[in-house]
Amino acid sequence: MADELQLDDLLTPGVENESALIVEPHIVVFIDGTTDRVLMVNMTKEQKPSLFSLKAIYDELDSLILRKAILDTPAHLLVSDESLTAEQRELRDAKFRVIEPIIRNIEEYSLSNTYGKNTVKNCLLIAKSLGVTVNRTQLYQWVNRFLKAGSNKNAFLRKPGSGHGKNKTYLKKTGPERGDGTIGRMINDNDKRHIETIIRKKIFTRAPLSYAEAYQVYLDTYASDPVIDIHTGEISKLKRWDAELLLSLKQFENYASKFRNKNKAKEQEAQGTSDQHHKDVAGLKGNLEEFYAEGPGHVYQIDETPLAIELVDEFDPTRQKRVGRPTCYSVVDLFSSVWVALLLTFAKASAHTAREIIFIAFRDKTKFCEEIGIKLNHPFNISGKCRCIMVDNHEFKAELERSLSQDAHIEQIYNTEGRSNQKGAVERKHKSLEDFLFGLVPGVGRKNIADYLKRNLRKDALLNIRELYQLLIDFITTYNNFAPVESLTLTKEMKQDGVQKVPMSKFEWGLKHRPGYLKPVNETELYFSLLEVGQVTVHREYILLPGRYFKSAGKSSKGLKYNCQWILENGVQDVKRGKELPKYPCRFMRYSLGVIYIDTPDGLKPAYLQPVDRLYENMPAELVANYKKEEKIENNKLSISYQENLSAVRINAENIVANALLEKQQISANAANSQDLSANRDEAIKREIEASSNQFKQMTGAGIDQARNSDSEIESTDPSVEQTSSEAAHPFAQKMKERLKNNRRGKS
Repeated sequence: MADELQLDDLLTPGVENESALIVEPHIVVFIDGTTDRVLMVNMTKEQKPSLFSLKAIYDELDSLILRKAILDTPAHLLVSDESLTAEQRELRDAKFRVIEPIIRNIEEYSLSNTYGKNTVKNCLLIAKSLGVTVNRTQLYQWVNRFLKAGSNKNAFLRKPGSGHGKNKTYLKKTGPERGDGTIGRMINDNDKRHIETIIRKKIFTRAPLSYAEAYQVYLDTYASDPVIDIHTGEISKLKRWDAELLLSLKQFENYASKFRNKNKAKEQEAQGTSDQHHKDVAGLKGNLEEFYAEGPGHVYQIDETPLAIELVDEFDPTRQKRVGRPTCYSVVDLFSSVWVALLLTFAKASAHTAREIIFIAFRDKTKFCEEIGIKLNHPFNISGKCRCIMVDNHEFKAELERSLSQDAHIEQIYNTEGRSNQKGAVERKHKSLEDFLFGLVPGVGRKNIADYLKRNLRKDALLNIRELYQLLIDFITTYNNFAPVESLTLTKEMKQDGVQKVPMSKFEWGLKHRPGYLKPVNETELYFSLLEVGQVTVHREYILLPGRYFKSAGKSSKGLKYNCQWILENGVQDVKRGKELPKYPCRFMRYSLGVIYIDTPDGLKPAYLQPVDRLYENMPAELVANYKKEEKIENNKLSISYQENLSAVRINAENIVANALLEKQQISANAANSQDLSANRDEAIKREIEASSNQFKQMTGAGIDQARNSDSEIESTDPSVEQTSSEAAHPFAQKMKERLKNNRRGKS
């Protein structure tokens, strides 16, 4: 049986066959196993996606009439957002927003004889609202360009070397005539940003202003000139701009209303009405798992919790050193209830660790287990990038929006802050872990227990994090492959196909009959896209990764020093004094800081730790901060000891200077500068030669005596082991003996 068909798979003709479905390369853009339909785009022509039978494609893949190929992605499609200018990102995202309705409704667009008339019309309206000029033909070309690039927004970036367009300048358009007879102006992007700022500051608060009050604040801030008192030099009042330059209250209200409608959740959160709204107003969604259960990999749910188990340090052979409770991250597939991934860490909950568990969730689990030294007793063959990921709004939102939406191209679904019941699947998984460990492993307790019981748990701590990993991986792989889950939803079709209420049984069925959600991913590309983003400063001697990226909360830490061949070869380190130091974006893994990657115009370039910091090569960031702190304390102690000993040197120097001053006779500057320094140095050199000659005579005289003694001992004994021992014991004497014999022969 051929591998499951996935979105963005590239299919090409295999062996020659007149009945082949395709004769040119096609890329998969839509799959619906329930209706036996697949949509693919011809890579060589400008055509809308064509319809094929999923079963027919599987048959031809099995018979090698078709085969999967690899899409050769150009370098400019893989560039990170940090390497793009704001203008490039804005233009790219605007084009994607124009075609987004078609991408969301690709089936209607492809199968309709009119190219999805209403959908195309909506795209053109969006383009008009965004100020993007496009006609229908260009729109179709944009859709094909996006799909042929593997659904990558970077397809809208300009290819390197293709030139740059010229910006066009247009006159500002006037607005409609107002009631007072004045002709206003149209609202522009700057006005929108200013209105949004006022809304956030004056309406998204615990004491919100009315529109009329907020409008006056807007005029004071952005549409007035300050009037300065000539006597005091202070602002005495504000003078409004002329009426034709001002936005009207109606224009302000209209845009403010649109902005508030798009950000209702933020407004409720800022005004403290979020909980009341969800309790008394918002409709109930029902069962979350059923709502999102469309196929394996459609939605992964992620959450963290501190496990109620005390651990010991894995590097302490006596198991005396306690390290406390680990934080457990879990990822669950909502379609099948399969446990996709698990991560244990002592780091606090943050987006850094969230990215780490996402990387683990998408990569090959067998390789991951090998890396951390875990033996798999049951299959754990789950890999690929999901379509959506659900995370906790409060804990992960800001960092994951920056990392995932820009680089990994994954849609996010955020839970309402404080409503963990929306994360039921993963919450129940964490409880099952603790229930499994309780009573089985020493040092495991329950949450919210008395302090004296916590002290006993810490005393009973026995396992280290590696051993806990082994237990939990065994547990979740056993659960995936064998656990009967009564709440697991099965359809009639699944029952007919013999699917059991076992997570992995439903997951494997979904790969065959509900494909299109899990996307194969290159592990290296995924790894780079999920690396943490930072900024390095280029010094003349080194490249510095500041300590703020791995310091503990509320504590400072020194940075780490790196070398980068690209930075050196391109002259970036040729820093002149007084000039601002160059800065470059970088990507790094906070759990392995031995190498970081500098984001350069030529792509990501590795930078390696300098020898002075190489002892931190395999340390996680938290340990680096701790060891830096310990190193600072130790260096301070050494510095104190050094200065104490150096004080004796300074005192001796002062004594030498004082004695020299007693011996010194006064000399004028003229006399000092008129002396013959060459003659004086020659006398000093003669004294040095004489001293060296005396030293040589003393040393060689002792050597001659030693050689003679050794010679007499050799003559008084027969050649034997003793002679060998004597020569070995006095190598210098033996050499001197040979040298003297040679001298005697020369004289004779």
